[in-house]
Amino acid sequence: MSSLRPRTRRMITAAVLPLLVLGAGACSAAGGGGAPVPSDPSVPVDEIGAGIEEELAQRDDVATAEVSYKDDINNPASASVDVRMEPGADMEVLYEEAVRLVWQSRINPLILIYVNVINPADPPSGLSRTLDVRKAEVRDPIEEKYGPHPD
Repeated sequence: MSSLRPRTRRMITAAVLPLLVLGAGACSAAGGGGAPVPSDPSVPVDEIGAGIEEELAQRDDVATAEVSYKDDINNPASASVDVRMEPGADMEVLYEEAVRLVWQSRINPLILIYVNVINPADPPSGLSRTLDVRKAEVRDPIEEKYGPHPD
Protein backbone atom coordinates (compact mmCIF):
# COMPACT_ATOMS: atom_id res chain seq x y z
CA MET A 1 0.00 0.00 0.00
CA SER A 2 3.04 2.23 0.28
CA SER A 3 3.05 2.77 -3.50
CA LEU A 4 -0.36 4.48 -3.28
CA ARG A 5 -0.50 8.24 -3.10
CA PRO A 6 -1.38 9.78 0.30
CA ARG A 7 -4.74 11.00 -1.03
CA THR A 8 -5.66 7.52 -2.27
CA ARG A 9 -4.63 6.00 1.09
CA ARG A 10 -6.86 8.49 2.93
CA MET A 11 -9.80 7.65 0.66
CA ILE A 12 -9.34 3.91 1.25
CA THR A 13 -9.01 4.46 5.01
CA ALA A 14 -12.14 6.62 5.01
CA ALA A 15 -14.05 3.88 3.19
CA VAL A 16 -12.78 0.92 5.24
CA LEU A 17 -12.75 2.41 8.75
CA PRO A 18 -16.57 2.69 9.10
CA LEU A 19 -16.90 -0.95 8.00
CA LEU A 20 -14.46 -2.03 10.72
CA VAL A 21 -16.35 -0.04 13.33
CA LEU A 22 -19.67 -1.54 12.22
CA GLY A 23 -18.16 -5.02 12.29
CA ALA A 24 -16.87 -4.54 15.83
CA GLY A 25 -20.27 -3.22 16.89
CA ALA A 26 -21.99 -6.24 15.41
CA CYS A 27 -19.68 -8.55 17.36
CA SER A 28 -20.47 -6.72 20.59
CA ALA A 29 -24.21 -6.77 19.88
CA ALA A 30 -24.04 -10.49 19.19
CA GLY A 31 -22.25 -11.10 22.48
CA GLY A 32 -18.78 -11.44 20.96
CA GLY A 33 -17.40 -8.76 23.27
CA GLY A 34 -18.47 -10.64 26.39
CA ALA A 35 -22.07 -10.78 27.47
CA PRO A 36 -23.04 -8.51 30.36
CA VAL A 37 -24.38 -10.05 33.52
CA PRO A 38 -28.15 -9.56 33.38
CA SER A 39 -29.81 -7.91 36.34
CA ASP A 40 -31.79 -10.10 38.69
CA PRO A 41 -35.31 -10.32 37.21
CA SER A 42 -36.80 -10.63 40.71
CA VAL A 43 -35.61 -7.08 41.44
CA PRO A 44 -38.07 -4.66 39.80
CA VAL A 45 -35.46 -2.05 38.84
CA ASP A 46 -38.00 0.26 37.18
CA GLU A 47 -40.17 0.25 40.30
CA ILE A 48 -37.19 0.90 42.54
CA GLY A 49 -36.09 3.78 40.29
CA ALA A 50 -39.59 5.24 40.37
CA GLY A 51 -39.54 5.08 44.17
CA ILE A 52 -36.21 6.94 44.27
CA GLU A 53 -37.59 9.56 41.86
CA GLU A 54 -40.67 9.99 44.04
CA GLU A 55 -38.66 10.33 47.23
CA LEU A 56 -36.39 12.96 45.67
CA ALA A 57 -39.32 14.85 44.10
CA GLN A 58 -40.99 15.18 47.52
CA ARG A 59 -38.14 17.42 48.67
CA ASP A 60 -38.75 21.17 48.55
CA ASP A 61 -35.33 21.74 46.97
CA VAL A 62 -35.94 19.38 43.99
CA ALA A 63 -37.81 20.45 40.86
CA THR A 64 -37.56 17.10 39.06
CA ALA A 65 -35.72 13.80 39.40
CA GLU A 66 -35.15 10.96 36.93
CA VAL A 67 -33.60 7.60 37.65
CA SER A 68 -32.58 5.03 35.06
CA TYR A 69 -30.71 1.73 35.11
CA LYS A 70 -28.68 0.09 32.39
CA ASP A 71 -26.70 -3.10 32.35
CA ASP A 72 -24.98 -3.44 29.01
CA ILE A 73 -21.47 -3.47 27.59
CA ASN A 74 -21.20 0.34 27.64
CA ASN A 75 -22.95 0.90 30.99
CA PRO A 76 -22.36 -2.13 33.19
CA ALA A 77 -24.83 -2.30 36.10
CA SER A 78 -25.25 1.49 36.10
CA ALA A 79 -27.77 3.55 38.00
CA SER A 80 -28.12 7.13 36.80
CA VAL A 81 -29.84 9.91 38.74
CA ASP A 82 -30.57 13.31 37.22
CA VAL A 83 -31.79 15.93 39.69
CA ARG A 84 -32.96 19.39 38.63
CA MET A 85 -32.79 21.52 41.74
CA GLU A 86 -34.87 24.48 42.82
CA PRO A 87 -33.02 27.82 42.93
CA GLY A 88 -31.00 28.22 46.10
CA ALA A 89 -30.76 24.49 46.86
CA ASP A 90 -27.48 22.94 47.98
CA MET A 91 -26.05 20.78 45.17
CA GLU A 92 -23.87 18.72 47.52
CA VAL A 93 -26.82 17.84 49.76
CA LEU A 94 -28.85 16.69 46.74
CA TYR A 95 -25.88 14.72 45.39
CA GLU A 96 -25.41 12.93 48.71
CA GLU A 97 -29.14 12.17 48.95
CA ALA A 98 -29.18 10.69 45.44
CA VAL A 99 -26.17 8.50 46.24
CA ARG A 100 -27.76 7.37 49.51
CA LEU A 101 -31.05 6.44 47.90
CA VAL A 102 -29.41 4.41 45.13
CA TRP A 103 -26.96 2.75 47.52
CA GLN A 104 -29.65 1.73 50.01
CA SER A 105 -31.98 0.50 47.26
CA ARG A 106 -32.25 -3.10 46.08
CA ILE A 107 -30.89 -2.23 42.61
CA ASN A 108 -28.63 -5.14 41.72
CA PRO A 109 -26.14 -5.63 40.32
CA LEU A 110 -24.65 -2.20 40.96
CA ILE A 111 -21.24 -1.17 39.66
CA LEU A 112 -21.57 2.49 38.66
CA ILE A 113 -23.62 5.31 40.14
CA TYR A 114 -23.94 8.41 37.97
CA VAL A 115 -25.36 11.51 39.63
CA ASN A 116 -26.06 14.80 37.88
CA VAL A 117 -27.41 17.75 39.82
CA ILE A 118 -28.50 20.62 37.59
CA ASN A 119 -29.08 24.19 38.72
CA PRO A 120 -31.31 25.78 36.06
CA ALA A 121 -30.52 29.33 37.23
CA ASP A 122 -29.07 31.75 34.69
CA PRO A 123 -26.37 30.80 33.87
CA PRO A 124 -27.06 27.09 34.38
CA SER A 125 -24.56 25.13 36.45
CA GLY A 126 -24.34 21.81 38.16
CA LEU A 127 -22.24 18.86 39.11
CA SER A 128 -21.78 15.47 37.54
CA ARG A 129 -20.01 12.59 39.29
CA THR A 130 -19.51 8.91 38.69
CA LEU A 131 -18.88 6.43 41.47
CA ASP A 132 -17.36 3.03 40.65
CA VAL A 133 -18.38 1.03 43.70
CA ARG A 134 -16.12 -1.88 42.76
CA LYS A 135 -13.20 0.22 44.03
CA ALA A 136 -12.60 -0.07 47.78
CA GLU A 137 -11.64 3.62 48.05
CA VAL A 138 -15.12 4.49 46.71
CA ARG A 139 -17.19 1.71 48.28
CA ASP A 140 -15.75 1.86 51.82
CA PRO A 141 -16.73 5.50 52.58
CA ILE A 142 -20.22 4.88 51.17
CA GLU A 143 -20.65 1.76 53.32
CA GLU A 144 -19.37 3.68 56.35
CA LYS A 145 -21.99 6.41 55.80
CA TYR A 146 -24.98 4.37 54.65
CA GLY A 147 -24.27 0.76 55.57
CA PRO A 148 -23.78 -2.17 53.18
CA HIS A 149 -25.54 -2.27 49.83
CA PRO A 150 -28.31 -4.90 49.89
CA ASP A 151 -26.63 -7.29 47.42
